Amino acid sequence: MKLPKINLYLLVAHLIMLGFQIYFWNFIIDDAFISFRYAKNLFQENQLVFNINEPPVEGYSNFLWVLWIFIGFIMNFDTIIFSKISGILFSQLSIYVLYKLALLLGKSKNSSTLICIFYAWLPNIALWSIGGLETSLFSLFLMIALYFFILYLKKSIKKVLLGSSLFFSLASLTRHEGLIIFAGSIIFLIGIQISKRKFFSSESIILLGLMISFIGALYFPYFLWRIIYYYSILPHTFIVKAEPITFIFLLEQLVFYLPLILIFLPILILILLQVKMLRSISQIAHCKLYLGFVLIIFCSILIILSSWMPGFRFAIPIIPLILLFIPDSINIFYNLAQKYHEDFKLLKFGRYFTISIICVSHLLLIFSFNSYVRLYATGINEINITLGKWINQNTNQSASLAIWDVGAIPFYADIRTIDIYPESLQDKHVFTYPEDADYILDQNISILILNDDYFDYIKTDPRFIANYRLIFNAQLFYIENQLRVDYIYQVYLFNGYYISNVSITTLINSSPRFYI
Repeated sequence: MKLPKINLYLLVAHLIMLGFQIYFWNFIIDDAFISFRYAKNLFQENQLVFNINEPPVEGYSNFLWVLWIFIGFIMNFDTIIFSKISGILFSQLSIYVLYKLALLLGKSKNSSTLICIFYAWLPNIALWSIGGLETSLFSLFLMIALYFFILYLKKSIKKVLLGSSLFFSLASLTRHEGLIIFAGSIIFLIGIQISKRKFFSSESIILLGLMISFIGALYFPYFLWRIIYYYSILPHTFIVKAEPITFIFLLEQLVFYLPLILIFLPILILILLQVKMLRSISQIAHCKLYLGFVLIIFCSILIILSSWMPGFRFAIPIIPLILLFIPDSINIFYNLAQKYHEDFKLLKFGRYFTISIICVSHLLLIFSFNSYVRLYATGINEINITLGKWINQNTNQSASLAIWDVGAIPFYADIRTIDIYPESLQDKHVFTYPEDADYILDQNISILILNDDYFDYIKTDPRFIANYRLIFNAQLFYIENQLRVDYIYQVYLFNGYYISNVSITTLINSSPRFYI
């Protein structure tokens, strides 16, 4: 029996990705523990809520990822390890899907492999495969959906559109943006049918109907359940994170994404050149126009999705689309250059030089977030996880917690928690009335974790002064705008709740990050 030939260069892409994943292994974002807590409550109490036996709030935006983590609880896996191994698996599968997608677009095996190496060589892809969130799963589903859709555009195989609808459904259940891309794909398909003067044919209507019905059969039951369960048409996370589109906001978005824009700007210019040169109505032209159309939709989404997280998490799904244009972009440049230079060796050297520059620029991206990531990871592991476990060991189920950083601390503390962040994801009352001290202090919360950034409305309240005492501080360090900034938790204990001084002293003595 003849063994299949191994693509060694594709194997290199997988190994590059794995190397970055090992390098970033200690990183996990604090927000990931929100999804973990929902999954844990679903497993332990059959309630998809942040706080058990309280009105449900949809404080997550990755339903399918929560269900996936729930499976990890069923199998009794360590939650962090399960999320990381899952992310590694999904991102490694994405490399193979990207390779097949590139081949489908008419790229040679060498060019397709090169695209995968460019993809693996971007360190933020690996970073967000082990960051604890749904990024790799969403990217994988979306890439497969695009593969099937482009397969239809190229070969007119109608049944593959159902495969596209299936994976668009899974992507939409993982992140809500998937539904927007699906809607854009339907609009593009209608445009193709109109250009071919087939839109009003029974075949086209049936085709569109099947696509919409297929995704509806999977997504609509979830959508209906969401409305019934959470009493809201829009996810609470969407309401909280929706930012007014102002000049200042757009400028902040531009500054945030500037390192990524600078890396891809030459390619984006050449993509526009390609689109301008597409004068035929061939299947390949349709495929390229579709990718460009999806690229525009994604860029529009990125404009309104504000994110403080390192490594441009929301941009991860857009990156493969850009990379798919790179070989053609390079070819356009060198085909033009050949008109003026007959020295083939010089052109060949220039091609290799361009590829090297792309790899180097991709690697340089790591300097835009590496320092922050490493210090942040240390803080999450040494402070948030440690503090959450300490609270769990020194409280019972009657205890309660109020905190700004609703992530690892409440996940491990495993007690009722009020999210007192002004734009609260988990508490609609706090979101509506962000400085309502009565709401918090009237409940005699057992442990209050505050900081100096906000909370004067609590700290100056006579009830707080009379009923709470500072038991210790917990210090995190992180990089912001290349400056070292101290971020300090102030941990207050309600006078009516007992935690022994021995336990407090033991925690303080365990690390210089904890101090009085």
